[in-house]
Amino acid sequence: MITTQDKPAFGVVAVIQNAISAAFAGKVSLANITALGGSSLAHELRSGQVIPRNLILDFSPLLDILHLPRLGGGGNVFETVMRTLADPQDAIRSIFENDDPDAMFGRMMDFFESRPPITDLVNTLRSFLEGQFGIALSLITTLKNLADPSLPRTITDACLEYFFSPAGYVTVDEIHITPPMQFQGEPKALSDLKGMFTRREAERYVRDLINVIVEGTGNVQYRLRDRYHQMASQFTGQQLDTAKRWFTGFGAMAEAGLTTAVEETLLGIGQFQVNRLVAASAGAYAGTAARKMTQHVFLSELGIPV
Repeated sequence: MITTQDKPAFGVVAVIQNAISAAFAGKVSLANITALGGSSLAHELRSGQVIPRNLILDFSPLLDILHLPRLGGGGNVFETVMRTLADPQDAIRSIFENDDPDAMFGRMMDFFESRPPITDLVNTLRSFLEGQFGIALSLITTLKNLADPSLPRTITDACLEYFFSPAGYVTVDEIHITPPMQFQGEPKALSDLKGMFTRREAERYVRDLINVIVEGTGNVQYRLRDRYHQMASQFTGQQLDTAKRWFTGFGAMAEAGLTTAVEETLLGIGQFQVNRLVAASAGAYAGTAARKMTQHVFLSELGIPV
């Protein structure tokens, strides 16, 4: 749960997540895949190469909208954050206007309870909303900016699949995101159970849940599942295997770049202490969003529109 000491850091997280979800809402392309020498992505995929040597990924436009140097620079960072969230009536800004953690929690829950269409989502994740402010903030910044009526159900199902599906949550490119306990076997003693819930595992759960929230959101906004199947129909054999690997690889490059940039910025802010869970909230959101935007651009370069 949020504390007074965490408030400035979560304010920075809110600015980062709000900027990204606003870009999602406009279906803005904030990544570019450029082919050298007059080539194209489709040509390179059919050329028999294993590694995309003639293609360049540029995700700097996404870094530009986050203004990380400004957030990590001098001056009062929290004042900068509040100016960035400029609308006094904004649902996010109102959460941070009070220093009392109970009041901040109340404002947060007001957001969810004032939106009847997301009742099922709130009921499913209520304990997480009450216990992990980073996850709650991820949902607020997402649902505040995105109005697709299918999103609450998509997000709910994504979280339930993560915990209960034998395969976990399966991404568009068939990566399985599963709870860490699935790999550790059945606990034999209380000490084993305690070992599963170390701080390391707490961070993993935060990352995973925010990951599936943004995964599901990006899939809806960019129609990625349908478009991925369309891509699969354009290629066969080895070319299809290459297309799938590059689709995953370019997304992973963007995710790695954004995750590390965001977390490095937050952990380097000297005005206040940022714990790893707070940094994970921002890094996971930004990194997963970068992957979804890059996947969207990849498919667009192949002539598969939204």
